Amino acid sequence: MKTELGPQPLGPARRRVLADEVADAIRDAIVGGEIDLGQRLIEEELASRLGVSRGPVREALVRLGQEGLVHMERHRGATVAQLSLDEVDEIYSLRTALERLAVEWVCRMATDEDFARVGAVLEQFDRLGSPPARAAVAGLDVAFHDAVFHAAHHERLYRAWTGLRSQIFLYLVHRGALRADFATTWRADHEEFLAILKSRKRAQAVRAVEGHIEGTYQRVLQANLDNTAP
Repeated sequence: MKTELGPQPLGPARRRVLADEVADAIRDAIVGGEIDLGQRLIEEELASRLGVSRGPVREALVRLGQEGLVHMERHRGATVAQLSLDEVDEIYSLRTALERLAVEWVCRMATDEDFARVGAVLEQFDRLGSPPARAAVAGLDVAFHDAVFHAAHHERLYRAWTGLRSQIFLYLVHRGALRADFATTWRADHEEFLAILKSRKRAQAVRAVEGHIEGTYQRVLQANLDNTAP
């Protein structure tokens, strides 16, 4: 009699796992700057570098396209995203709406265990190097907000957030979205935000998250102006 611990079909499961690993590797290369923004992604080259066939690479690129990190065009293939200001406006307006709803649900639904998981992300900051790398802090920033969305206990809301998560991470690393003094202010800023969530004061939590995201958005706009100035 077959049980859950018995033999499982290996073919499709293996392809999915391999595609996950390939997507992770390409995502890390984009965020880490090994692959430039706007660079064309050629399946054959990626497959050769990663030591895999083209199938998992193709699946990975589709997934990264769904995340917004890669643009897929018919007859032209895939390129790393270079988000225009209009696209940035859309991302941050949507992020504001999603996080506003998230904190409202957190104030209603979160448990002490949920708040402990959010706090555990902050504790990881102390284990970063000194000074902490921008990419490392950006990773914690996304993990913090990811934990907040989990704490809202709203599955559809969480799925909507995952559609923006990688794009936000990219901008935190490459577009100056973190505060210039992030090494000394990031943890304190997020501790204050967590304290507001724990108070379960919805109006105050909404104002806090709106201000938090607006500050990030304004830094992205300023960084874009600085990068395009003659």
